[in-house]
Amino acid sequence: MVTYSYSIWIMPKGNTRLQFRNKIHKISEKYGGPIFEPHITLVGGFFGKEMDLVKKAKTLSTLIKPFNVIIDKINYSDEFFRSFFLEMKFTDGLKSARNIACKEFNYFENDYLPHMSLAYGNYDKSIKLQMAEEIDEISDGFLADKIFLAYNNEIDLRWKIINCFDLTG
Repeated sequence: MVTYSYSIWIMPKGNTRLQFRNKIHKISEKYGGPIFEPHITLVGGFFGKEMDLVKKAKTLSTLIKPFNVIIDKINYSDEFFRSFFLEMKFTDGLKSARNIACKEFNYFENDYLPHMSLAYGNYDKSIKLQMAEEIDEISDGFLADKIFLAYNNEIDLRWKIINCFDLTG
């Protein structure tokens, strides 16, 4: 496993961000697991000098128009970083943003599932189903009008937002 990398995130704001942050904290406190900011990774796992990546992220922000993110359903998998999550509809706006980001960061992975994790970890299916039952009201989605360059330390389970840029495309 790589010790660190960078990624481009989309994040909700305001009350929607607080709502998701509270759900992540609540799940983490009850079931264990790391705490992280609510986000959707647009493109991730890339490397480079931070200054260069900031410039690329700024350029990227000028190429993407703000778009709506729509939550589709609660889902889970056997992957640590995609253990329990909200799956997003892969709308035209999200597809366009993803394609532009992949091109700008020379990232060409076709296995993309737009999602917002609510828990990272290795949980039994029964625990994930219990988590799903405990999810009450959730937002239908949010307007993505910014991108965030994030530093990912997946060994120590720490993430840091490096910079934020308004989408002006």
